[in-house]
Amino acid sequence: MMMMIGHLNASHTGVTGGPNPITPNVEARYPGFDGEADASGFYKVGHIYKAGPADHDYLKIRPGNYIIALDGRPLKTSDNYWRAFSVASGSKFHLLVNEKPAPEGAWDVTVTPADGNEFANLQYARWVDERREMVTKLSGGNIGYLHIRAMDAPSLRQFQLDLAANRTKQALVIDQRFNGGGGIDQELLSILAGRQYQYTIGRDAGFQQPRPQNFYGPMVVMQNERSASDAEMFPAGFKALGLGKVVGVPTMGAVIGTGSYTLLDGSTIRTPGSGVWTVTSQNMENYGVPPDVFVDNTPTDFIAGRDVQIEKAVEVLKAELATKKPTTQQQ
Repeated sequence: MMMMIGHLNASHTGVTGGPNPITPNVEARYPGFDGEADASGFYKVGHIYKAGPADHDYLKIRPGNYIIALDGRPLKTSDNYWRAFSVASGSKFHLLVNEKPAPEGAWDVTVTPADGNEFANLQYARWVDERREMVTKLSGGNIGYLHIRAMDAPSLRQFQLDLAANRTKQALVIDQRFNGGGGIDQELLSILAGRQYQYTIGRDAGFQQPRPQNFYGPMVVMQNERSASDAEMFPAGFKALGLGKVVGVPTMGAVIGTGSYTLLDGSTIRTPGSGVWTVTSQNMENYGVPPDVFVDNTPTDFIAGRDVQIEKAVEVLKAELATKKPTTQQQ
């Protein structure tokens, strides 16, 4: 069936679910920190995820500490700690932690581990924080940053909060890389397309105070090959409305409307139902929205901890700010 559907050459299609043999419910759990192999033969505590299971002062666990044992069993670098985290019994991890790679003087730490979804949220929050810090450092604090995780109602609400938080910035990076889509592109564009018709200057504030739900400075939208579906319609609309430049690489090319139907065995099948075209009659399916400024992140960049796409986005905005003519303000 999947091969047959493949001949349609359409995204958002396929067969899922249905009867499957019962498999053991084994799921990796996460202590809230990264493990780093050490020459001593023990794992060390690496990055501790903010607001995660290990991010509590009372646990007295710090980056650089050694993990001596897990649930009473020694944990060495010759062991796969992911396997240990998957098969550990009970609802908590009992860790033996020390400042040196030896059991003597170690203390017990009990952690309630996070499941896969919780840990994914912690990783995402770290990624966003790191990009925000990059933009702040590269721009000297003049350019704001926000990320749209998905095209859904929670992301729309977060977008409005982030937009308000960046209202005093001179320019804004709107990052929607790795966004799998949804259905809020029109809401986002209606907010961003708002035109400034008045502003307020407080007696003691000394700066303009526009409506917090809009942003009136230069903006760029970031996209990559993992920006899909509605996350392709959004940058296409951003470009069409002349709101700013799009930075990155072409999007996935998966923009189509499908319907889902349940089959007799309980599986579901998705088939095409509608298409999406731009006002210039461009079919967005199998298209891939081209960026205004092409820049890719290479494996070498990733290993070096660089985000060249972020660097280019800031460079584009700084150039726009440099050419922007100051306006006379009435006070």
